[in-house]
Amino acid sequence: MRAALLFLSLPCLLVSLANLPAAETRSPAAPLSFPDMDRDGQELAAKLRDAVPEGNSSFSGVLQITSRDDTVWFVPIASDISVTPTKWVVTYRSMPTNGAPSETLTITHAAGEPGRYVQVIGASSPTSAPLHAAFAGSDFWLIDLGVEFFHWPKQRRLRHEMRNSRSCYVLESIDPKATDAGYARVLSWVDIEYNGIIRAEAYDRAGKLVKEFKVDSFRKVDGRYQLESMKIRSRATGQETELKFDLQKK
Repeated sequence: MRAALLFLSLPCLLVSLANLPAAETRSPAAPLSFPDMDRDGQELAAKLRDAVPEGNSSFSGVLQITSRDDTVWFVPIASDISVTPTKWVVTYRSMPTNGAPSETLTITHAAGEPGRYVQVIGASSPTSAPLHAAFAGSDFWLIDLGVEFFHWPKQRRLRHEMRNSRSCYVLESIDPKATDAGYARVLSWVDIEYNGIIRAEAYDRAGKLVKEFKVDSFRKVDGRYQLESMKIRSRATGQETELKFDLQKK
């Protein structure tokens, strides 16, 4: 079973898992059993970051952003994924909303290479944006959309653990050159059977939890379970963004 192409590099990571329960459950971690956590971590990270979409695709959806004081606003978005023999490119577009300008983000991926990020806000010229820049005022940073932390030099596969009744590897990604502005460490819960992230936690240089990400819901469309929504919450701002996909039957 291959992942449904839904979300940038994330289509290959946030896969369509059949019968995934909405409520999160967690069992005690299994004892460490890997002969080489660093080697296994590098192999798993390479597999995740180099996962190529099956082909061209498009999706639309909405970012539902909820502030600390429970103010809610919506940003419609659309995306296209283009695959060539040597690379794959995803373009995100947000529509102008509540006085905010439109925004376009293009990420170019090639196997074994870091992503290339180009951002256009309103009528401005294209720029190479910092990875900790937010997309369309949401809690999704560019590094989240491009899962760039899988390119960090230190990757360790820590343990097995159950999440959402799924058996997962816990992958630790560490950036030794982290600044105060971005992440220094990311923990990802990777579904062992389908190689999809179902949860992630990002920490700063002081070890403080910065953001939490989780797959929220799935829906059966044309006989296949597809990712319907996912959430990311900022501990620093108290803000939460839910990305809801427009799943339509063919």
